Amino acid sequence: MPASRGLVTGDPSLSPRPPYFVTHRTALTTVERLTRFTAEPRLSRLPALFAAALRG
Repeated sequence: MPASRGLVTGDPSLSPRPPYFVTHRTALTTVERLTRFTAEPRLSRLPALFAAALRG
């Protein structure tokens, strides 16, 4: 089974795909937003960062 499945049940998990995976569709956007957040941490930047990460 692929690693994105639960260990016990085998059901697909809701974990976001890491941005360094080749198949991550929004990797560039996610890394750019993460870099901006790291440079200037603001809570207002988190929703956009999470949305980009979960879309991958």
